[in-house]
Amino acid sequence: MGFSYLDWSIVAIYLAASLAAGLLGKRFIGTSVSHYLVAGRELGLYIGIATLAATEIGTITFMYNAELGYRYGFAAFCAALISGLAMVIVGRTGFVIRRFRELQLMTVPEYFERKYSLGLRLLTGILVALGGILNMGVFLKIEGEFLTIVSGIPGRYLVLTMTVILILEVLYTVVGGMVSVVITDFLQYVLLSVATILVSIYAVHYAGWNNIVDKVSGTMGLAGFNPLVNPKFGLTFLIWQLLLWFSIHTCWQTTAMRMFSTKTPEISRRVMTWTGFIYLGRGMLPMLWGIAALTLFGAGPMDHGVPSPLVHGRALQTLDAMPAMLSLILRPGIKGIVVAGMLAATMSVNSSYLLGWSSIISQDVVLPMRRLLHKQPLNSRAQIVLNRVANLFVSLFLMFWGLYYTPPGAVYLYLNVTGTIFLAGAFVCVTGGLYWRRANTAGGYSAMLMGAAGAIVPFFFLHWNETIAGFAAFGLAGFGLVLGSVLGRHRKAPLVSVKRGATT
Repeated sequence: MGFSYLDWSIVAIYLAASLAAGLLGKRFIGTSVSHYLVAGRELGLYIGIATLAATEIGTITFMYNAELGYRYGFAAFCAALISGLAMVIVGRTGFVIRRFRELQLMTVPEYFERKYSLGLRLLTGILVALGGILNMGVFLKIEGEFLTIVSGIPGRYLVLTMTVILILEVLYTVVGGMVSVVITDFLQYVLLSVATILVSIYAVHYAGWNNIVDKVSGTMGLAGFNPLVNPKFGLTFLIWQLLLWFSIHTCWQTTAMRMFSTKTPEISRRVMTWTGFIYLGRGMLPMLWGIAALTLFGAGPMDHGVPSPLVHGRALQTLDAMPAMLSLILRPGIKGIVVAGMLAATMSVNSSYLLGWSSIISQDVVLPMRRLLHKQPLNSRAQIVLNRVANLFVSLFLMFWGLYYTPPGAVYLYLNVTGTIFLAGAFVCVTGGLYWRRANTAGGYSAMLMGAAGAIVPFFFLHWNETIAGFAAFGLAGFGLVLGSVLGRHRKAPLVSVKRGATT
């Protein structure tokens, strides 16, 4: 079940090629911070689609979606359908993203200063960094578990595996910024697509389609097919998911950076539209792998999530069922291609996230604090250095958090809640600022603070259901914006001029 020499050779060749391609990015970034963070705003349609898809499709994506399929059967497909549908709608209408691109932003919190105030930009930057880093904090451990299970590496080497992955990602991200990320994204997207097709074929072939349907029906009944009757989902969950995915596609920093990096607003719309169709496969195919693992192992949620066989000498939890299945069914050579594809996905997502969250720390936390303290602004070269230091800081935290924190319940839902910490308030403030003239600074502060409290308090302190926490966060954020804007001191709020990218 472990790796053959052929498998190791394929993985080694890929890692060397990916690292070399990433380091080449340094030759093209120049001395401008806009080149470092948004690739000089030169992305075309096809590169834009590849880099956006690769950015949001990683090993962590396959793992949490497969776990959803293993736990909840075909009912989990509702989350994938909502994510893809919301992305297509945002792309077709240009909702938020068109205006964002016309404003020539580099980060989402930058808009908060344009519309509201420097202080609100600082608060938003802190909340975005907190939510984003907590969200990414579980990536390394889960990705390391995938690699150790599929390759047969003993579990005691998990920390070493995590460290190697992180070092490779940090090397080319710190050196080449967005240019390196985009170059490697294209290479990784191609390999990832091949791996996804291979795994889907093998999973359905070995499990058998009729067996898959029968297993879900016998284990979960109607709840395995209909999300409205599944106790984990329901109508409230679907509404929360719709709000969440609209906010992700417009205000999630790593997604927004791709929109900021395109040549024109029209290209950003087309990139978002076509990537939306890829998002359907991004969710449903890994969910199908999880259901195939459920079929092959003969275990299920009623068995406390522990598949019956021991793989590499250990019992596996629901999150590990999919990689355990791949370890059993993939042949030598194919296994190497799949693992190289998953490594491609891992490095693509993590490098983009490292750049995204470090840019928030540098551009929207440190720089606004310097301005509030009336210190001299930093030039572009100094800002690039600051971004690199922030990148290293985020990397160290990710290693620590990944080792010591285990998410409660399904990983997908944990990621949703941590993202909601800032997304609820940010989405409400952005849409309110762009489309409602009465939105003001008091409303912005209320929305950001109440939205964050709505996610943090119920989930982390009261241990309530993830859906309740997510739903509460968006509801409180919307209420906060309206209440603060109506009751707060109503000075004339700056109107953002989309055509000129300035405030008036």
